[in-house]
Amino acid sequence: MIEVSGGVVGVSDKAVFFSTLKTLAPDAVAALGKGDKAKLGEHGIVIEKDKVASVHAVKDAKFTTVISAKGMGDDIGVHALSEAAQQRIVASVQALLGRKGQQAQVQAGLFQRSGKSIVLAVCSLVLTAAFYYIVSSLHSDSVQRTGKNAGKEEFLYSIAHTLGPTGTLVAGGLVTALFVFAAFKNSKKNWVTQRYSF
Repeated sequence: MIEVSGGVVGVSDKAVFFSTLKTLAPDAVAALGKGDKAKLGEHGIVIEKDKVASVHAVKDAKFTTVISAKGMGDDIGVHALSEAAQQRIVASVQALLGRKGQQAQVQAGLFQRSGKSIVLAVCSLVLTAAFYYIVSSLHSDSVQRTGKNAGKEEFLYSIAHTLGPTGTLVAGGLVTALFVFAAFKNSKKNWVTQRYSF
């Protein structure tokens, strides 16, 4: 068994597994299969030998390693503790399947590197525009704040008086700029994924 962040990855005679329990008995591990998932802890995952599709060994700071299953099965995604541990996981899966697999190097695309920050920047822009509209419409002291949403209306009304329309645009613009900067910074990062397909 190979220790990873949050648990262990191991190989039995019939399957690859992830367990949150680090103290599994070696004799129990040897025979582990799909029906023994409950023995692996609350978040245990088992991929049977014939269901293993590929292994992705990402050369990033966290040594991300993904063992993917064919079809709709659970994938095992872990952060190895070192590059050597990552290579041991790959070698264990190859030994279980009895072949090296088709090897390919895959460069991370722009959306993989910066996608999350880009999506958050767009969401921030949309929320800023919506909030600007709300704040602009709450300019009168005669706004009715009654009913089940009175608390929310009072909160928005107090923000409208505190920030005003210009302040809302400035605050939203700053948040959006932070996400755009993060997307730009992440776009400069690059990593290679070593993919082994079976």
